[in-house]
Amino acid sequence: MVLLKDSSTKEAIREQYKQIWNELLNKNEEKAEHMLKKLENELLPTRQKTLRRWGKILSPLKKRFIWIILFSVIGFFLLAYVLFIYVSLWIEDY
Repeated sequence: MVLLKDSSTKEAIREQYKQIWNELLNKNEEKAEHMLKKLENELLPTRQKTLRRWGKILSPLKKRFIWIILFSVIGFFLLAYVLFIYVSLWIEDY
């Protein structure tokens, strides 16, 4: 496998790059940024790709609001369970 800087087709690839760049100049800014981010991701080593993907997946867990909701739901169900047992034992006692 030859590096691009040592390749004999380097000039052809450079012309293709210039053509793509000229087409990219006529596109929407958001679409161009999205395409560049995809290209950047392709050029990253596998380890960094994996870390970046996990960072995106775990990023919602870094916000306090998610944790508040999570603990509230867990607390609600624990309280409902305890109340259910308490009421069941109270009713059974009669």
